[in-house]
Amino acid sequence: MPITRSSGLAIAALAAIVLLPNLGGAPLWDDDEPRNAACSLAMHASGDWIVPTLNGRLRVEKPALVNWLQLAGFAVAGVNETGARLASAVLTIGTCLLTGLIAGRVFRPDVGLWAGIVMATCLWTAVGGRAATPDAALVFCTTLSLWMFVRGTCHPTNDGRGWRDGPIALSPATAACVGAACGLAMLAKGPIGLLGPLAGLGAFCWWQAWLDPGRIGPLAGRLASTSCTAIHAIKPLLVCASAFVVAAPWYGAVTARTDGEWLRGFLLVHNVGRFAAPMEGHSGSPLLYFPLVILLGTFPWSMASALVAGHAARATRDAVGMRLAVCWIAAWVLPLSLSGTKLPGYVWPAYPAIAMAVGHFVAEWIRRPAATTDRWMRVAWMLLGISGVAMAIGLPIVTHRIAPGAEWLGLIGLVPIAGAAAAWACQSLSSRIAATSAWAATACGTVALLFATGPSAVGHVAGTRDLVAGLRHRHDAAVPIATLRAPASVAFYAGRITTCGAVEELAEPGDVAAFIAENPRAHLVVDARFEKQVTAALPPDYGVLRTATSFPSARHMLLLGPRDDEPPARLAAEPTLAAEPALAPARR
Repeated sequence: MPITRSSGLAIAALAAIVLLPNLGGAPLWDDDEPRNAACSLAMHASGDWIVPTLNGRLRVEKPALVNWLQLAGFAVAGVNETGARLASAVLTIGTCLLTGLIAGRVFRPDVGLWAGIVMATCLWTAVGGRAATPDAALVFCTTLSLWMFVRGTCHPTNDGRGWRDGPIALSPATAACVGAACGLAMLAKGPIGLLGPLAGLGAFCWWQAWLDPGRIGPLAGRLASTSCTAIHAIKPLLVCASAFVVAAPWYGAVTARTDGEWLRGFLLVHNVGRFAAPMEGHSGSPLLYFPLVILLGTFPWSMASALVAGHAARATRDAVGMRLAVCWIAAWVLPLSLSGTKLPGYVWPAYPAIAMAVGHFVAEWIRRPAATTDRWMRVAWMLLGISGVAMAIGLPIVTHRIAPGAEWLGLIGLVPIAGAAAAWACQSLSSRIAATSAWAATACGTVALLFATGPSAVGHVAGTRDLVAGLRHRHDAAVPIATLRAPASVAFYAGRITTCGAVEELAEPGDVAAFIAENPRAHLVVDARFEKQVTAALPPDYGVLRTATSFPSARHMLLLGPRDDEPPARLAAEPTLAAEPALAPARR
């Protein structure tokens, strides 16, 4: 049965509380966020929505869906951090609702409610859902493919079992819908958007066919017939054809426009290459990396992870929906554990199924309490309280080193401490629904406070966005800007001032003189390590106008330009990005 309208509103509200407050407060982080946003800015400035570029160079790392979504965000919220992240937040709210719908259909409405709440309030939902990256789009599209599969094959019965044991087959219409969603996922992140869902749904269909009581005979024959049944059930050719109908127009256009360079770089380097060997220092243990990432990413629901895992293993005997959740998790975690390059966000598409397993455990504990489970839930509350103590002690220590003045973030640790005490007290009063409600409130409060206040409090040391902000106020015309070994965030913040939506990247300090000669009164953003070499090539009236430290790389950066253009110091404190105007018509 589907979840109720009130359950859907509750899931959406909790997700919005976690994702939307102060969405643009923090500067663009790391390298991926500013690179994606700068590429979107250049795409608008050129009017070319096909070929992604970064500072005039072809960008082969990601397909274009993330840029199209960010352009929509810029049109709604302005060319700023909020505009860059808005689509991710909205799509993640949609993913939480889809998770509730799927769990409500394959289990019961109460399971759907809890699954949606878990997905909305876990730690990695806030991390990925508030980031200007393609991950949120990938997770939404793959979860949409899972919902299309469930909607077309699962017809709930009065006993709440959903599917019956035995083979499950997709109709042609369902296979086409699943494939279309996978095609969108391919536009978000590439082949993994098709291969992941096919692996998960194919494994589930195989498992169901294997359990067919009428399938008897020698093991080899049974394996062969089961595999044939599963392939026929999933209709991979139709799914792939539908996915290619959606994705092929853009892939074909960008391949033709770049003479195959984009496709070669994307597939060979950023898919095959990343899987074969670690890139950019992102590696990890095949056995431990992703289990540890999931334990952290599902915080604070992971306090009962051992109970959830045991419950899920037992439930696969009778609950067909739990088999689907297990297959979906395995399809993302197992293959990517073999990848040479590992990042925490790689397994985020598995989180909706993990949330289904947690939601099923919570709903069953409320409905059918057991003395053994009750005792172990006490341990979960203790772990929740200990995590709060760790936050209360650890956050001030960490922030004192990287962002002095933000030590007050340790107060957020009081939320899980109070939540653990409330859950313990409610369980002692035999009110398990009150105890789990306290757990949910703790999850929402902790994660929402941590990400609504933490990044902006820590990010005040990230002066890259303020380094060039004053130039907007000093010049009516666009300011030519070049960079030398600058962080990726400069490409976005400086690109907003230039006419082409990009900055020129200089390869060597010796290139500075030629750039200034071609662009009088231009400005430079330079790594401080090259200050002597660069200043020696500058005109006499040039000097250092402002300095800043990038975050999290902690690199010292310099803004160089004519001394009479020095930006007023007060501009550094002004909220110059909070209310940027929407995008103007594209310059061609």
